[in-house]
Amino acid sequence: MNFPLTFMGLGILCFAALVVAGCLGTGPQTSSGLTNVPSETPVVEEHVIFGESQNGTTVYVNRSAEITLKLNENPTTGYRWNLTATPGLVIANDTFVPSDTTGKLVGSGGTRIWEMNAAGTGPQTINAVYMRSWEPVTGNETTFSMTVIVQ
Repeated sequence: MNFPLTFMGLGILCFAALVVAGCLGTGPQTSSGLTNVPSETPVVEEHVIFGESQNGTTVYVNRSAEITLKLNENPTTGYRWNLTATPGLVIANDTFVPSDTTGKLVGSGGTRIWEMNAAGTGPQTINAVYMRSWEPVTGNETTFSMTVIVQ
């Protein structure tokens, strides 16, 4: 048995395992992408961005953090997000950004973007229903819900 070759092979195997493990996890992201924060993990960034992948989750943010929520929307079909938030979250901006910036694609969707600030600490909730405003609520609508713990 050649000990140096076995030891070197074991070292290469360990390095490869670390590389693969690092590639599999997405981890938290900040203003450059969506934040995927596990429960009870405080977010220390000043600007956090959430999206559809946070539906049904609980996230923790600092009171000074700017919170951005982005959800796909297609208002040309009449469907829009009806968003509500508890009083501890103040909506500072509500914008729709079309995916087609040329304006040539009829019926193309885009992204609804809400920018929020914390007005208090503790548990806050964000709820949204994707629906046409003139249609009655049936319970089959697409919904989004998220709990934000402001620290």
